[in-house]
Amino acid sequence: MKSKWDKWELTRAKGKKNYVIWNGVVGWGIPAGLLFTAIWNYINHKEIVFNQDFYQTLIISLVVFSLGGMIFGLWIWNWTEKMYRKVKSD
Repeated sequence: MKSKWDKWELTRAKGKKNYVIWNGVVGWGIPAGLLFTAIWNYINHKEIVFNQDFYQTLIISLVVFSLGGMIFGLWIWNWTEKMYRKVKSD
């Protein structure tokens, strides 16, 4: 059975950019932006309405949450890498 550090070695071999895009932006930012837009639209209209307001909110949410996902992905990458190096140096 592989340890979490064996799995991390496979992940880190793919690179930081790949990790940030797939785990931060695609895995967190886009779903969070979609969910936020749906909830925001429902709160404002009491139903999901596909109007100009919905699409404007969707675009803004996807941009903002994707940027947040990039920051989140970078933070997790750096934190995990720090822990990995500490374990490997011991």
